[in-house]
Amino acid sequence: MSDVEAMLEAHVRFELDRLSPERLPDTVAEDVDELYEWLGQARLREVADPGVVAAAVVDAARSLEPATLASTAVVLARSVQRELAATDDTLGDLVSEEEARRWAEAVAGLDDARRALVTAVTSSRTYSRLVAHVVYSGIKSYVLTENVLTRRIPGASSLVRLGQRSLGAAAPGLESSVDRQLIAFVDANIADTIRDSRRFLDGELDTTTVAAAARQFWAEAADTPVSSSSDLLSPDELGELADLAVHQWVRLRDSATFADAARAAVDSYVEGHGDETLVDVLTDLGLTREVVTDLAVTMLRPTLDHARSSGALEARVRRRLEPFYRAQG
Repeated sequence: MSDVEAMLEAHVRFELDRLSPERLPDTVAEDVDELYEWLGQARLREVADPGVVAAAVVDAARSLEPATLASTAVVLARSVQRELAATDDTLGDLVSEEEARRWAEAVAGLDDARRALVTAVTSSRTYSRLVAHVVYSGIKSYVLTENVLTRRIPGASSLVRLGQRSLGAAAPGLESSVDRQLIAFVDANIADTIRDSRRFLDGELDTTTVAAAARQFWAEAADTPVSSSSDLLSPDELGELADLAVHQWVRLRDSATFADAARAAVDSYVEGHGDETLVDVLTDLGLTREVVTDLAVTMLRPTLDHARSSGALEARVRRRLEPFYRAQG
């Protein structure tokens, strides 16, 4: 073996040893330290062109095939559903009473959004029909069972119901016709009631009331098993919803609105953090040296173990080093 070949073999052994299970953490830590030393000298504005970054974000979002996204989303959603069905956790384990209260207060404090939501709901045809049905049911119940006459005359309530049944038998369809007319009358004159309900809801959904409702809901639901939520949707229904969500996302990502929003977000971030170093940016995101090192080691270890046992790791190291040593010979 020539001196050059011997040097090549020694170099291969050296590189493989640096990637061994025992030395991998130290090797990764050295590389991360060197990377962070450079990142600590480079400012975000110097290395990030907002236009290029935004275009890359949009291109990356649009590069995934819809069919692949949809099938992956369905598989992931069903996997999550199976995991939820098997867990012993309760809702209280996931959301504390304090967190539920803070969420409720935060949502209740969104005055403009709350008013817009209340207006949208109470302006809908479905809501007006619901209120009309409630008013109609109340009127009919009062007339038949709770009005002054039937309460003051013994047996009057029974007579009214008997007369109602007799009238229904003598004139089939008459009661339903009267019902339809009463419902139509209430529905046509429901505007004032709707406005009152809108004012009532807007007044009731303040921070204090919503927080109290949240505490009551949490107290009643805290012990509910998370697994019970997995029964709300069948696997087919869950798959259909996941597929629909992906297709909606695909439509959004292909729009000019998405590109404009991505560009605005990147511009805003670079404008606000442009003078910070890349280490500052990563640290703000929680990616400290220690976190990155531990994550890299965790992810690399099984991959390198397989590459080592299969011989692929040594082959890759040799392909990288051999051209240099051949040139020396």
